[in-house]
Parts: sequence; structure tokens; C-alpha cells
Amino acid sequence: MADFPERSFAFENGLRPGARYDAIFYGAYAGTSTFDIRVRFDFKQRLNRSKLQRAADNALLAYPEFKVRPVIKDGRVFYEENFKPVCLRDDDNETLYFGTDGADGTNGYLFVFLCGERHLTFSLYHGLTDAHGMIAYIASVMWEYVKLALPPMRFIRTHAFDKFGLRSDAKSIPEMSDTERYDPLTRFAGDGEFVTVFDESTLYHLPPEEFNKADVSCRLINLEISNEAFSRRAKQLNTSFAPLLAAYAAQAIDSAYEIGDRTISVITTVDSRRVCPTPSLGNMAYNCPLPVTKADLGMPLQNLCARLRADMKKQITEDHVRAMFRFILGQCNDIDGMGDIVSVNDFLTGPDGLKGLTENGTIFLTYPGRVGNNPVSRVLLNGVTPGMLAMERAINVYAHRDSLIIQVSQKSDDTTLVNALRKTLIRHGFDPKMYDMGRVRQNVMDLHRLKTVGAPKAAAEEGENNG
Repeated sequence: MADFPERSFAFENGLRPGARYDAIFYGAYAGTSTFDIRVRFDFKQRLNRSKLQRAADNALLAYPEFKVRPVIKDGRVFYEENFKPVCLRDDDNETLYFGTDGADGTNGYLFVFLCGERHLTFSLYHGLTDAHGMIAYIASVMWEYVKLALPPMRFIRTHAFDKFGLRSDAKSIPEMSDTERYDPLTRFAGDGEFVTVFDESTLYHLPPEEFNKADVSCRLINLEISNEAFSRRAKQLNTSFAPLLAAYAAQAIDSAYEIGDRTISVITTVDSRRVCPTPSLGNMAYNCPLPVTKADLGMPLQNLCARLRADMKKQITEDHVRAMFRFILGQCNDIDGMGDIVSVNDFLTGPDGLKGLTENGTIFLTYPGRVGNNPVSRVLLNGVTPGMLAMERAINVYAHRDSLIIQVSQKSDDTTLVNALRKTLIRHGFDPKMYDMGRVRQNVMDLHRLKTVGAPKAAAEEGENNG
């Protein structure tokens, strides 16, 4: 591994610097392209907001990485410590602005709890953390809540939670260097062999969605099948969930669109902590393309899944992760070199900027895993539903008890993909129930609304020259 530069993330003059990955998340995935990741919890009993407020505030004491407010200084993102209560809002489908105050703000936080009578939706700006960090904090909140709602639960031993990185109080905050805690990309980037699993010049792109780019909403459509039935099918094929889901997604795309001699690339996301063990909650997930050609679709399903699983394993190695992080840091350097982050975001999300989230994928497919095997879930919850609101189509999968939710998130109202996916599942012996969740308005990271400390260097120098 190459040496990495240690950085200090101590609060100086009330501010600490952001991570290197912030260049991408704030440069490309903010504004009209805000990456708002969500999970909805349906409760068995009416939600008690006062107890939820206490639970969210108590849990946050063990997650100081998230107890911040973003500000702009010298054209870059910094963070100041946030002493306000965690933000709870009505789940009324109105757009809120991450990192801001006021009636449409989030008390300065990069996340918010959207509350209904018997449900809550946790909405988080991806620039703060990845799915691992999101789940760790929200699971800690649920544990704090159940202790308040059902006091006898506090006597349950929680050692089973330790392996998931959950924190119970400030004493449980793990020891790390500042670089590892706040900037794991820099900590783990290094020399390694980057694995390429297909020729990206052959990539098949889905037809562009037709929608008003100013409309900050996504259409969410759920397909629900038996999780146990899907698990049995994966075992029969001697495979795991991600390759089988990717195979079904590729078959659906092939059935709905003319792919010709192009390659369908189903992008799964991988938690790099599997090969670079760390308690860091910084953004560490990376993309793992699983390619499928027309010829591959002619294989027996078991053979296709074996091929996809082998491709996945090639990309889940320490060498590949370190090389991937080095590549991502290069992208961060490119964005930093374009100028101040606000202007860069205006360009990258404008008409001449980015057209999608990735250049090597046909469709995103995220599967964070099963969340139902714990006492908190069994006592509190009827169901858990994923949500991923971004700038293009994606398939998001969540398993809770015997419910496997396969959700299609999209910007347009074209149901071609979800209908094809439903027919594919039926063809393979499943009985998918279809639930149209309607249009959900995204919460937005608008850099123009963030607190600014001082003036960007370029602007300050121009003012001095003009003076």
C-alpha cells in the first residue's frame, strides 16, 4: 500500500475541512441532481414524535461525524459543529433543503426524519455517508426509540449489534486517525491492479427519460415478492442475491429494449469495508459493474449467475479497491481543478454537464441486505421500504422478514422497465405484487443556500484588482 498523507480534521476557528470525496458529491450530486437516499419504516403503533426526537438526539452523540452543518469557505465545503436538535418534519412530500435552516430547512443537518402517523422516512444527502453509515445511525436511533417506548427492552443484550458497527454512546466511538475517520478514500487508496470486466465502448444505454429537469421528484414503483422464495431460488442456483437480481434485471432490459450487440451493465454497489476493514463511516462504497451480453442471456440461468458472481468477486479484492480509490481521487482532483465548488456544481448539473451518474452502467441496482433479524425490528416494525432519489433510473432492493421489495426509482412516468421486470419475475415463478408509490419530491442540496464563510478566493482577488 502506498503511503497516505495524514490530515487534521480538527475544528479550527469553528470549522473542519471536508473529505476529498466531497468534490464529487457536492460538485456532481447536488442541486438538481441531488442524491437523496432514503429508507421508510412502517410502525406497528402510532409514532411518538417526542420520543423519536430524544432518540435521534441521543443517538447522534455517538455519531459526531454527522453532527455537522456544511458551509462554503474559499470555494470549498467545510463543516461546523451543529448543536441544534435533529430535524423532524411532517412527511408531506414538500421539498426541503439539506444543510439549511428555516421553514424549508433541516436545522442545518444533512439528513432529516419525515414523520407520518405510523411511519417515518429517513432522508439523507449521500455526501454525508454511504448506506453503511446511514444504516448504522438509523439503527441506533431505532434502538434508542424502543428503549424509550418499551422500557423493559433496555435490558436486552446488544452485543449482537457490535459486528454491524452500531454505537450505543459516546464511549463506543472507535479510535481512528482523522484521515481514516473522515477521509477513508485517502486512507485506503494505493497501488493495486484495477479490474476491468468488459469493454465499456460496447455499453448499452437505456433510452433517455423524458421529464422536466426542474422537477425535483421521482416516481417510485415497488414489486414485492417472498424473500424466502427468492432465497430458495438463489440456493437452487448455487448463487447469491446480487448476481441473481442482476441477471433478472438484465433479462428484463433485454425483453423491453433492443440491445443489439451492446452490453447491459448492471451496476451493483459494494461496501469496501469487506476488504478494507475499518469502523469509518465516511463514504466508501464503490461501483461494481456486472456485464451481460446477448450471448450471455442464452446461457442457462445458473451459468449466467456463476459468471456474474465470478465478475463480482474479481472486483471485491483489496488490490481493486485501492486502485478504485486512487481513480476516484483523480476524479476529485479534476473537479477541484475546475474552480470553486458552487460554480463547478452549476456547470456539471447544467445543460452541458453530466448526463448520468456513471459512464460504465446501464442501470444501478442496490441491495444493502436483510434488516429483519433483530429484536428492534420484530418489536417495532411492520415493514421497511427503500428509497433512492437521484438523477436517473435505478433498482433498489430491501429485504425485511419475508418481504423482498424490488423498487424501481425513475424520473419519468414511463413504466416500461418496471413492467418488464414484473413479467420477468412472473416467468421465473414468483408472484410479484405491484405498488405504485406515486411521485416523491426529493430533498435538495442547494449550494447557493448554504452558509458562506468569507468569500471565494477568486472573487476576493477580483474585488481587490477592481478596487
